[in-house]
Amino acid sequence: MSKPTENREKKRREIERVAAHLFAKKGFQATSVRVLAKDLGMTQASIYYYFDNKEELLFKLMNNAMVDALASINDTWLSDVSAEEKLRRILGYYTRYYAGEQDQEILLLTEMNSLTPEHRAVLVEKQRHYLKIFYDILQKLKGQGKIKGDIHHSVATFAFLGMVHYTVRWYDPNGPVSLDQLSEMFVEIFTRGILST
Repeated sequence: MSKPTENREKKRREIERVAAHLFAKKGFQATSVRVLAKDLGMTQASIYYYFDNKEELLFKLMNNAMVDALASINDTWLSDVSAEEKLRRILGYYTRYYAGEQDQEILLLTEMNSLTPEHRAVLVEKQRHYLKIFYDILQKLKGQGKIKGDIHHSVATFAFLGMVHYTVRWYDPNGPVSLDQLSEMFVEIFTRGILST
């Protein structure tokens, strides 16, 4: 990568980091490009060198978070381990990723309606893909007799997602519980609640 390209990429990542924090803290609609530029020590015009508009920036932040999460989840889904191990790995990864990337998590939870219908559709499709993987793992475990009673895969899925997504309200990544510890606890709480073994 050439030096100018490397510098441009570094600046783009810095814009994304600061924008994610401001959008999460103040809200997308309440954060102007002027405020973003001021926090970055840039001009408003220079922001548009990297992004066509503020909505495109929001979409990139949200899409990048989902692409990163899906890549790891897909790798686990395609791996040659048991369905139970796949479930544990995905639960652990999902917890570490979203509890650790709280600005992006807040955006995914609160700013979907700020996107254009086209951009929103892209993210909804990614959500469907993730949910299908999760459902398929739970269905496989159910078929193996490893799910307790009549626990429905949708209820189990959304219970876990709610547990993780709510961490943005209370979890401090710099607090006494590390991301790895939180992840281990969530995996244990969830799997002990649904698995019969």
